[in-house]
Amino acid sequence: MSLLIGLQVGILVCVPVVVVTTIVARAAGLDDSYLSWAIFASMLIGGGVTVLQAGRLGAVGGGSLTVMGASGAAIGVAVLALVTGGPPLLATLVVASAIFQFVLSASLSRLRRVITPLVSGTLLALVSVTVMPMGFAMLTRVPDHAHPAAAPTVAAVTILIVVGLMLRAPRMARAWTPVLGMGAGCVSAAFFGILDLGRIADARWIGVPALPPLTLDLSFGPGFWILLPGFLFVTFVITVRQVGDSVRMQRLSYRASRAIDFRKVEGAVNACGVGTLLSGFAGVLPPWPYLAGISMAEGIGVAARRIGIHIGIVFVCLAFVPKIVALILSIPLPVLGAYLTVIFGLTFAQGMRIVFHEGVGRQNALIAGLSLWIGVGIQFQAIFPAHLATPTGRMLANGLTAGGLTILILTLFLELTGPRRIRTEMPLRPESLPGLDRFVVDFAARYGWGMSATERLRAATEEALLSLLRQEEDDHAPANEERRLRVVARNAREGASLEFTAATHAGNLENRMMLFGDRPDPTSERDLSLALLRHHATSVKHREYHNVDILTVGVSRRPGT
Repeated sequence: MSLLIGLQVGILVCVPVVVVTTIVARAAGLDDSYLSWAIFASMLIGGGVTVLQAGRLGAVGGGSLTVMGASGAAIGVAVLALVTGGPPLLATLVVASAIFQFVLSASLSRLRRVITPLVSGTLLALVSVTVMPMGFAMLTRVPDHAHPAAAPTVAAVTILIVVGLMLRAPRMARAWTPVLGMGAGCVSAAFFGILDLGRIADARWIGVPALPPLTLDLSFGPGFWILLPGFLFVTFVITVRQVGDSVRMQRLSYRASRAIDFRKVEGAVNACGVGTLLSGFAGVLPPWPYLAGISMAEGIGVAARRIGIHIGIVFVCLAFVPKIVALILSIPLPVLGAYLTVIFGLTFAQGMRIVFHEGVGRQNALIAGLSLWIGVGIQFQAIFPAHLATPTGRMLANGLTAGGLTILILTLFLELTGPRRIRTEMPLRPESLPGLDRFVVDFAARYGWGMSATERLRAATEEALLSLLRQEEDDHAPANEERRLRVVARNAREGASLEFTAATHAGNLENRMMLFGDRPDPTSERDLSLALLRHHATSVKHREYHNVDILTVGVSRRPGT
């Protein structure tokens, strides 16, 4: 059963990888030799990283079913790179992106206030803004001898079939939407005589494309510096997408609810970074997570890691079958453009859904809306087009870069100008409790907290510290290892947020709260402390990273909330 599922998904994922790579190569005007190599390399790397994500090698891999493939987010910047400097420039920029991605992975604990649903959703929507113009351009690209009605008819048939299947097809049939939709488009294209199947007949069943000269453009000319900001923003988008998908797959992979292990999230980003580095040396698009894994987990309840290994192996094997690649390459451009329009229209909606999932206040709505429309205006050259034509302006001439920079600046501004944070640091040991108690009492007095609210704050702080200490005792931490605890308190209108940061050992407090449920063991001091913490706090979130653990406790000013 695992092999059959892996075979089906491997064939399905082959389609978007070939489609995305073909779109980039065709839009950049490159020949078939580069296209054949790019498809082969992208399939090998995508399959290998899919296996790595499932198998997990040390700190690399998310330990979950995550299907990886060529990134649609990189289409816009990749085309610009290929037009400007060819595959060598693309290779250099992708390698630089991989280095940046490894830096992001190591900094996830510090970026938790930046990688928010507001930022990730808006950036995902901006990806659609940058890709959509290419999809629209493909809708009309047919041979000169074609009938005037060929392009609109073929595009309309493809869109109607794809949308109809997405809206009304049974859940299992929806997995075949790309094949059925583009197949219908190709049939309609055959009636107009714009479907060329000669490539399929000439292709071999088994083979390897010619290896092109793989070089990096190390001249670091103006083209590199102009395109580098766009590639870094695309890498940030891919990383945000990887973080979101890893968190979602962890929630879908277990029957019982449990806290998110952010060490696995870091591992998933590291695996994606390995794929990006390999893609750079191969001169092809970087990978990102596909929805196939999440769709299987949500749709048919399959989330086993071994399925990811089967999918990756099948994916690698298909790279050596040129006949299948030739079949996909024979798809007319109006069919590809129509499919691209539907898919990235859905991507735009998914981005907006992420933004509004947890509710958006006035400030966040302003940030998201302004950033999105600045990106749209820049992408379509409706904002200061004369300035965008200058060497400096070209660095911001991409909608994703301009819109992404806008939302990051505004998010950081909102964070820096918010309520002031008060910090303290101390050794992680029982003797620190009196000093921590004085810290929270002074904090409450500074912001005018009442007696009852102050006592709840003191109680929650005490139980949080005791829970961390008992966790250290349970994990048999070395006695001679001095660990520091940093506490950050921030006042808000509805209450306060206390953040405890320490280099603790294994064990997640959220999971332990879930294990004892509503009836903690009265003989266990650890369970009793966690129960009291849950009683006094409005929220408890424990994030475990490779280098640090962060426990965030929310306490309300008002009783019973």
